[in-house]
Amino acid sequence: MNTYPKTINFVTYPYVFWDNWLSQDELADIKDYCSKQVLTAGGTVNHEGKTVPLAEVRDSKISMIHSNSDNKWLFDKLLNIATMVNNRFYNYDLLGFDYVQYTEYDGEGTKYGTHIDMILGDGLSVELLIPRKLSFSLILSDPSEYEGGDLELYNGAGKMTPEQVAGRIIAFPSFVPHAVTPLISGKRKSLVFWAVGPKFK
Repeated sequence: MNTYPKTINFVTYPYVFWDNWLSQDELADIKDYCSKQVLTAGGTVNHEGKTVPLAEVRDSKISMIHSNSDNKWLFDKLLNIATMVNNRFYNYDLLGFDYVQYTEYDGEGTKYGTHIDMILGDGLSVELLIPRKLSFSLILSDPSEYEGGDLELYNGAGKMTPEQVAGRIIAFPSFVPHAVTPLISGKRKSLVFWAVGPKFK
């Protein structure tokens, strides 16, 4: 029979969050940078790795932002907090990430139905074959700027609704089902990204 050291933390948290890692100036710089991105309609990825429009599931505008010399400051900042969160709470074997997604929910009824961030299937591109293991959502909008648009996460005991605060990063395992509830009014902005790594074993 195996015995395990008591110092190992076996808890897998359904989500965690981290505040005060961005100054107000840094948050303003990120919001300004994201506001200049070209937005397209968000879709969902099928088992073949193809993005397909499914407005009944996902109704939002997005911009996929890849790392370059102009935004290295942003990626460095996100990598720093992702590493701290993973080391403290999850200790997953991660390789990093190479793009982020800026998302706007703008208008009554815009939403993202229940889904997981891990992409499953056998026809995936090389970029998608490396599993998403840890999901991060950086809240950019102040709660006073919109109504509705709650981030809901689900486990066997029901739903969890983390409080959304501007500048807060919320992290959760990419296999946790979650949704953004329909917006009632205003505009909700966020920056999301997924840390990838070898398959769980």
